[in-house]
Amino acid sequence: MSRTVIDPIDFDGAVECRRDSGTINLVLRGRAGADGIEALFAGASAQGLASLPTTLHAVHLSEPTADAVPRRFRLAAQELRLEFSARSLQLHRDAARQFFAAVPTRRVPLGRRVGWTVLLSLLRVPGVETLLVKLRGNA
Repeated sequence: MSRTVIDPIDFDGAVECRRDSGTINLVLRGRAGADGIEALFAGASAQGLASLPTTLHAVHLSEPTADAVPRRFRLAAQELRLEFSARSLQLHRDAARQFFAAVPTRRVPLGRRVGWTVLLSLLRVPGVETLLVKLRGNA
C-alpha cells in the first residue's frame, strides 16, 4: 500500500522546536506563507535529534520517499541539516485566515456600541441594577 508523501514545507522566520517525552516527541511550530503550521512527529529518532536547538531559522522540511518504514524526513535549517525517522506526522495548519475570509465582518453602529458600553459600565456600580429593574417596571 502506497502512502502520500508530504509536500515540502518552507517555514518563514524562526521555528520553535520542542522535544518532549511521550508519543509526540518532536514539535516544530512556525509560519509558512501566511499560515501558522505545527508539525507533530510521533516516535521521532535520529542521532542529532537530542541536541536540536529550541529555535531554528529558514527551515525546509521534506519527506524524500513514500515507501520507507518508519517514515524518513529531512530537516534543513541555517543551523543544521538532519535526516530523521518517525512513526507518523500530524500537520496542523492555522485556519483563521481562511475562516475570516469566508465569514464577512459585521459593522455594529456607533450608537449601539456606546449604549452597551454605558449600560455595562453602570451595572458595575452597586445598586444600579436594582434601580434599573425598578425603572423598567419588572420588579
